[in-house]
Amino acid sequence: MRTALAFWRRSRVSASTSAHLHYRPAEINWMHVALKFALGLVLLGNFAAPFAARAQNLGTSPQFGQAVQGQQATTVEGTVLNIVNWGCNVIAPVIAVACLGVAGWHFKSGRGYFGWGVTGVALMVISGLGRMAEGFITQAQGIQ
Repeated sequence: MRTALAFWRRSRVSASTSAHLHYRPAEINWMHVALKFALGLVLLGNFAAPFAARAQNLGTSPQFGQAVQGQQATTVEGTVLNIVNWGCNVIAPVIAVACLGVAGWHFKSGRGYFGWGVTGVALMVISGLGRMAEGFITQAQGIQ
């Protein structure tokens, strides 16, 4: 068998042959399969979440100095709800998706990925718990 360059030059140089050996374990590593499946579900959830999420909508342009509905930005409650809203709806999910992307990249390249994956999932849990707490706070204060 000749290489492409050797073929076009019409020389007698041939490509070196190599034996490709694939290691196949005797048993299936179910933990590895479960982690792949879980990571796939998390990534699928991250892609599907924007279609189901209902974040604060203040119109088509960013509104600075605006509070969560029913609160004023100058009050402590409005400021805390704004921080929780920003952290849970923007910061935590963006960093979580980045961590999960790095986990996938590390998994693909054969490096340690579990820490990145756990961090991404933990940030999504923190985001969800923060949104839930925000809902409890607004319900307790009678805000719609």
